[in-house]
Amino acid sequence: MYKFVLVKCIRRSLSTDTSRKAKLVDANKYLSELLKLGKIDEARKVFDGMPKRDEFTWNTMVAGYADSGRIVEARKLLDESPKKSAITWSSIVSGYCKMGCEIESLQLFYEMQHEGCKPSQFTLGSVLRLCSIKGLLSRGEQIHGYAVKTRFDKDVFVVTGLIDVYAKCLRIVEAEDLFRSMSSGKNHVTWTAMINGYSQNGDAVGAIQCFGGMRAEGIEANQYTFPGVLSVSALVLGTQVHGCIVRGGFGANVFVQSAMVDMYTKCGDLGSAWKVVQSMEVDDVISWNAMIVGCARQGFPEQALSLFKMMHEKHMELDEFTYPSVLNSLASTKDMTNGTNIHSLVIKSGFEGYTLVSNALIDIALSSCAELALLDLGQQVHANSIKSGLDTSLSVDNSLVSLYAHCGCLENAEKVFKSMEIRNLISWTALIVGYAQNGEGIKSLQFYDEMIASGVKPDFITFIGLLFACSHTGLTERGRYYFESMIQDYAITPGPDHYACMIDLLGRAGKIQEAEELLNKMEVLPDASVWKALLAACRIHGNVDLAKKAATALFELDLKILSPM
Repeated sequence: MYKFVLVKCIRRSLSTDTSRKAKLVDANKYLSELLKLGKIDEARKVFDGMPKRDEFTWNTMVAGYADSGRIVEARKLLDESPKKSAITWSSIVSGYCKMGCEIESLQLFYEMQHEGCKPSQFTLGSVLRLCSIKGLLSRGEQIHGYAVKTRFDKDVFVVTGLIDVYAKCLRIVEAEDLFRSMSSGKNHVTWTAMINGYSQNGDAVGAIQCFGGMRAEGIEANQYTFPGVLSVSALVLGTQVHGCIVRGGFGANVFVQSAMVDMYTKCGDLGSAWKVVQSMEVDDVISWNAMIVGCARQGFPEQALSLFKMMHEKHMELDEFTYPSVLNSLASTKDMTNGTNIHSLVIKSGFEGYTLVSNALIDIALSSCAELALLDLGQQVHANSIKSGLDTSLSVDNSLVSLYAHCGCLENAEKVFKSMEIRNLISWTALIVGYAQNGEGIKSLQFYDEMIASGVKPDFITFIGLLFACSHTGLTERGRYYFESMIQDYAITPGPDHYACMIDLLGRAGKIQEAEELLNKMEVLPDASVWKALLAACRIHGNVDLAKKAATALFELDLKILSPM
């Protein structure tokens, strides 16, 4: 309201004041206020109608166009300007940087120097911000060299920008050197850049220690600081940071709340994550997406689907990350019915062309084909994805490996596996289990050794594949070793499937008594697979008494399943 009143006062002054100099000053004020109000076209009319313009007039109008994203008009006006000052150049360079126009920004940056205008620290900051976003390390290094020559390398604004560039480009050592070189003058922006740098480079200890150093220096964190710490925090420390956030008055900041949800879901504390989501004054799609991903990761696909339905009922504006999140959870359960329904929503909402969404749809189709051993259909899906020119993803590649391995096409499975630029536990386990189930036990174990050598740790399912491989290749001692390693080295509690494989392994080796002893030591209730393994061993070696016990247990399990609740 104040700005509108000010504009009226200046307009009245223009019509009454007789001094040309005073009129120019008032006209510039009027122009500036119109631009602050976002009235670009009205400001241009005032600009065009001014009988006299000074350097401030041109700078203001160019900056107005640049700040509002009308960069072409800003550039045209720059070319028309009778005198291009450093401020005018900086405005246009900053405008191109904000638009992400890499080539134009850098061309103008060098052009202004060629015309004798020295870039300010703010110009350097804008260009460095662009280098950081685009990952332009070599350009960032060139700007660093220029900053040293012009003695801007001690300016906090420039150094912070350089730290951000080096950290984003995974050159954390250079970022640390710059940070340490600042004996004084570090502000919350500098500390935040360094914390986020450690976080982006996966250095949790560095991020947490830097956060501690920031607090020790008495510098207050803000809504941009906490996400960097939270993203690498374990549950206990994350909870402590949560306390700092609340005490600092940032508990209701959406940006911070979203980071807290992400931290809690990654730590497996879905309850605390949901409490944060429920406390939010405005439904934030990023936080809801994080909840869906968290549920999927923790093995709760039904809850992930329920959250998606709630988002739909709340008429939240779903984005290109919402659909892949829920589709990936459905892929783990091969739920084609709900997958088809969500596919319809994807088409209606116009997200079908997004790579992440398309890959998630392909993933659920391939997972279902693998589960049902529909090799021909799976190959058609694979061929269509290649024809459509879709960039592949880790989840799609994993589904392809699983499809081919499950259908016995081990050569194709290994071919896809070897073509993958990035592999994770799921990739390795799919091959290990695939080779084991298709009678290639030795090769299954070889892949396990390669996996361990690559630094990937096995999980619950990996050991099922290993024990199955040992059982069907007669490697009794190797099987014992893996079973003990699973418990002692990886703290994995054996489930019925592991015990079934071990009992089958011992039974095939004629160690019936040892198999029975293992069954009696089970910390979980034996299911049908365990009793069937024991019964098969008894049949091979003629142990009638134990066979009767196993058959009776199986019969009782069947009765429990058939009996009404």
